[in-house]
Amino acid sequence: MADIVIGTAGHIDHGKTTLIKHLTGIETDTTKEEKTRGLSINLGFAYLDLPNKERVGIVDVPGHEKFIKNMVAGLPGIDLILLVIDAGEGIMPQTKEHIDILSLLGIQNYMIVLSKCETIDDELKELVKDDIREQLASTLLKEAPIFETDAVAGIGLEELKLAIQKFAENTPEKTVKNIGRLNVDRAFSVKGFGTVVTGTLLEGQFKVGDELTIFPSGKKTKIRSIQIHETDKQEAYAGQRTALNLTNISKEEISRGDVLTNGSALEATWMIDAKVTCLEDISTGFNLWDRVRVLVGTQEVFARLVPIGSENIQPGESGFIQLRLEEQLAVNTGDYFIMRAYSPMVTIGGGQVLDAIPQKHRRFKQDVIDSLKVKEEGNMDHLILDFMLNRQEMVSQTKEICQYMNLSEEKILPILGILAEDGEVVRLSDREWISQGKIKEARELIYLELEKYQKMYRLRPGMPVEELRSKVKRWITTKQLDLLIAYLVAQKQLIQESHRVSHPDFKIELNKYQENVKIAIEKKLKETAFTPIKKEELEALDEKNGKDVLEMLEDKSVTALTFEYVISQEYYLKAVELVTDFINKNGPMTLADFRDMTDSSRKSSMLILEYLDEQQVTKRVENTRELMES
Repeated sequence: MADIVIGTAGHIDHGKTTLIKHLTGIETDTTKEEKTRGLSINLGFAYLDLPNKERVGIVDVPGHEKFIKNMVAGLPGIDLILLVIDAGEGIMPQTKEHIDILSLLGIQNYMIVLSKCETIDDELKELVKDDIREQLASTLLKEAPIFETDAVAGIGLEELKLAIQKFAENTPEKTVKNIGRLNVDRAFSVKGFGTVVTGTLLEGQFKVGDELTIFPSGKKTKIRSIQIHETDKQEAYAGQRTALNLTNISKEEISRGDVLTNGSALEATWMIDAKVTCLEDISTGFNLWDRVRVLVGTQEVFARLVPIGSENIQPGESGFIQLRLEEQLAVNTGDYFIMRAYSPMVTIGGGQVLDAIPQKHRRFKQDVIDSLKVKEEGNMDHLILDFMLNRQEMVSQTKEICQYMNLSEEKILPILGILAEDGEVVRLSDREWISQGKIKEARELIYLELEKYQKMYRLRPGMPVEELRSKVKRWITTKQLDLLIAYLVAQKQLIQESHRVSHPDFKIELNKYQENVKIAIEKKLKETAFTPIKKEELEALDEKNGKDVLEMLEDKSVTALTFEYVISQEYYLKAVELVTDFINKNGPMTLADFRDMTDSSRKSSMLILEYLDEQQVTKRVENTRELMES
């Protein structure tokens, strides 16, 4: 199961902190001021023990508009958002701003928690749910599940925990790189230990004894010890809520907003090149030298906007900008950020870092604009692979890659072609690509689902493709899965027989009782020849093993004509041969002709002939049957 971190979002007083307290038993409003005012001011941290005994981190972010900065600080590294909405109030203005922020930060996974459900009747509750769906129809939350809860009454909490557990089980492990990076969201002293900082490890890994650089100051420190969910660890990995006890650094020398890394690639910068989106409902767009608040990682800095390639960026539009910062930052290409107006402090947009260490640009110089779209030619393949590997979806379409790279298909397709020749990516169809990293990730997820299925149904020759689709639909479409299965089958990494798939090493092994049932079923079917038998009659031959053995034999020695009736595959193939020979010699065949050939009843003949039609061996023309044209 992947290490995940859950965040809360929602309007003030909609019950985020109360929900976490009753889910975890941990009070995240810890300061005297928070308790007095009855609202979250600072970030609150907890952990949740799931039904399967695994533990996940939770960040309780403030809901009040005055503390949006604190909210954004808690979001880096979040895998899943619980959007908490009071059942008695529904969506409020602050709820909408939180949704805007979450979308701009690239967060993809949501659950909607309808809180305080015991305070309203069922009719009003349904109206509120309908209103939520209507208001979120154009957002990333349009298909998010809604959970009805009342934390105080203890209603709906177990269902929510199970859903979180399922999400964690289906979340791929984060790619572990050697270089770790953590945005500090708290720094404090512990008597007898010294300075401690906390944050979510965004990428890579940290180990006890690692030397770290603190950005933007450049000061050095070492990791004395690591804790994850109050448990001592030797290592911390991407995606984990982490507490680090640091040596040779005082509490005054490190604070929220600083960045820790054990590598040398990160640099402090005074400028950022970015692709940004201006929210639709603000009164003015992004103009030259506008002063804004930039919330990135756990830090807030002031910056001036410099639009690149256009005079300005209008509400609802996207474009390129250079941010001229008033304080240094340490960010990586690909990091997301939020922009708020200098005054009044409202969210106006956000974006993603394209270049973390740029030079000053002339705004309308074509090669500058092209370089923002292309970056350096030598990094194109890396950028494409990074995009394909780190997005949630397994398969990338050509148009999605073009949109990300800001390039036309004419420029992207040759690069993808070279990557395919080098074996870095696979072209699944004319418009769809998958990286080798994603193939490995998808294969492991498919194997996991197959393993769970085949442990449960040891005699079934594989998992129905339709059932596999339902398990993986969150990250791959039906068409894409079929293409991926075909590729894995061709690579001998998957077995497909008819409508079922199985692991290449999976083998069905019958015990002596099951072997006897198999012999009895096949004997009974041969005895009845062209007369189909109800499945229940064959299953009754052995109450314990009959059903499983019969399912195992389907598409092998047994042909299922309908959901209810089966026939020996040997006699089904004989029926195909008889029908084909008769029509080739005599022309169209009637039901009576087939009945006479097989010495079977009208009902039996009808079952077989209708299955032949379904399999496109024959086609019905009025009261006769003809062969399908090949």
